[in-house]
Amino acid sequence: MTGGDKRAGGISAAELMAQLAQDREFQETAAKREAERQQRAAKWREAQRPILEDLHDRGIAVDSVWDLVNTSDPYPTALPVLLEHLERGGYPDRVLEGVARAMAVAPAAVHWDRLRDLYLRAEGPDATEGLAAALAASARPEHLDDLIVLLDETSRGSTRIHFIRPILTVGDARGRAVVEGLRDHPVFGKEAKALLKQRRK
Repeated sequence: MTGGDKRAGGISAAELMAQLAQDREFQETAAKREAERQQRAAKWREAQRPILEDLHDRGIAVDSVWDLVNTSDPYPTALPVLLEHLERGGYPDRVLEGVARAMAVAPAAVHWDRLRDLYLRAEGPDATEGLAAALAASARPEHLDDLIVLLDETSRGSTRIHFIRPILTVGDARGRAVVEGLRDHPVFGKEAKALLKQRRK
């Protein structure tokens, strides 16, 4: 077998792509899927316009809230705006996730209690995930008790896995003991073991 001829079941990847290119049903399905993706993206862009306008008024020019998620530049003046829109709600779940993930920075610690309340009442899976990430990234030692309590919020599902790392990071000996106790937990066990192993190294 040559490096450019990776065969599976007697057909190379290039041959398979050539066949699919001639497959009308496959092409129609792919085109429909792409059109739906672009339609969703356009809907999300339009939905977040009020957020972007308010950010612009604070001197923060971005084309999407996800631009904040993907930047390493600090944006402390954006955080109150983002929080206001999270509390206002009414946006598509994917947009709320982007806003929440943009709050996943250390300076958001001053808003931690409000983020926790939003997390506990979030309805969409994407927003719930984003808010969990925001709580984890902005947690400080004074939030340890709340992080431990959140582990028991079964309605929040597997998003609670985000809290294992900050419990270990900000919780000192007590945090480590909590994570040690999660080794055999059906939801948290795998993450707990991996993080404890990293700590030992």
